Amino acid sequence: MEKEWLQFDRFKDEYRVGARMFVDKARADYGNSEDEIICPCIKCRNSEHHHFEIVYEHLVTRGMDPTYKIWICHGETGSESNHEDLEIPETYKLFKDLCFQHDEDDEDVDDTIETREAEILNLVREAETPLIFGCTNYTKMSASVALLKMKARHYLTDIAFDDILRTSRSFLPEDNTLPESLYSMKKLVKAFDLGYEKIHACVNDCCLFRKDLQHLENCPKCGASRWKLNESSSKIQKGIPAKVLRYFPIIPRLRRMFAITETAEQLRWHSNNKSQDGKMRHPVDVLAWETINRRWPSFASDPRNIRFGLATDGFNPFHDLRSTYSCWPVILTIYNLPPWLCMSKESLMLTLLIPGPKQPGNDINVYLAPLVDDLKKLWNQGVEVYDAFSQVTFNLRAILMWTVNDFPAYGNLSGWPYKGKVACPVCREETCAEWLTNSRKFSYMGHRRFLPSDHPLREEPSMFNGHPEHGSRPKISKGEQIFEETSISNV
Repeated sequence: MEKEWLQFDRFKDEYRVGARMFVDKARADYGNSEDEIICPCIKCRNSEHHHFEIVYEHLVTRGMDPTYKIWICHGETGSESNHEDLEIPETYKLFKDLCFQHDEDDEDVDDTIETREAEILNLVREAETPLIFGCTNYTKMSASVALLKMKARHYLTDIAFDDILRTSRSFLPEDNTLPESLYSMKKLVKAFDLGYEKIHACVNDCCLFRKDLQHLENCPKCGASRWKLNESSSKIQKGIPAKVLRYFPIIPRLRRMFAITETAEQLRWHSNNKSQDGKMRHPVDVLAWETINRRWPSFASDPRNIRFGLATDGFNPFHDLRSTYSCWPVILTIYNLPPWLCMSKESLMLTLLIPGPKQPGNDINVYLAPLVDDLKKLWNQGVEVYDAFSQVTFNLRAILMWTVNDFPAYGNLSGWPYKGKVACPVCREETCAEWLTNSRKFSYMGHRRFLPSDHPLREEPSMFNGHPEHGSRPKISKGEQIFEETSISNV
């Protein structure tokens, strides 16, 4: 079916001629005895049947739905049109690759694909519809995301946001697609699985109410109520949690990444771009990467297996430099990606949002539990993932290479004290710590042990602690030994 008329302004004669040709062709495909056909205008969007003259009027006054690129409802079929030559929205490609994961032996696969493709087309067409006819800057989905971001940034109430939406809709043409309320806007965004899990937590950071503790009303360790306490009446407000951890599951997000052909190819970048001149340009060139390859060759044999870095720290989300409130995000970095992508904000994965007002401290392991469970699953068993680049399903595994944080956060994550007599995580019990009575703090002066044995500064007492240094650098302990020591200390 000819589509050149779509490029003309809908108020010009060429557009009217094209619209008439479309209606006549569609009516012929339906059969001349049929007076009603599906209306593909920007408002009806193939969801309503009208008389063919009304469809023609809709096309002229409203315009064709610009996301309706493959006219599957008006004569074109998969065999008659080349889908590769048409401009299919990237959102459709993502969800099509993600949802059409099946086994070749599945007998009902044809029925499943047909049903799910119709659902995906409707969902994507809903999101990709322009805000108004001819608008190229915003679609219904992008406008919703931008407005929700503005609501969060400026702390708008739900009532104020609904008023803004109603006022904005009155400024736009009648056929605009801006959602009418905050509820419908959230419903649109939620359809694309952009949500998170809410996990109730003990107000004293003792436990998470999940798995075996899911139905408890009080913390089994400190006895604190799961529910919020009304400060004015001192009564428990049952149903309102005292503290909520927000977890963004990583496995569905990894599946979505591999469902995009371009991203699935980029996740292999490291395998063919190792530095050849000895210079470090990417984590693939560092010793830790080589150590993993040497210790677990089966893991390293598949370049699609993910290597993570974990970063966390506290910040005050209320634009206040004071530390009266400390919220802790936990972010994963994917080092499989090229260097210009792995540290971009689009590639950083927010996995946990640990609530305040106080920092979790050494109890951060309580909040890391859901993330640790997923990381263990990705390491031990792996998960079945569809690779859109090679068009096969494979078993995806992942490893946590290292953590990136400041020294206090390092102490909280590792369980090793970051101050006091054994503050150094490398020297550990061999830390050279000296208590300064007048200053009432520790001084660490053992750094000359790391110099060569014949270095002149070893014999220079006056510049340091008044003594020559004849000690040797401490031996670096193995991970198994450190794990055993920290396990015993936590018992």
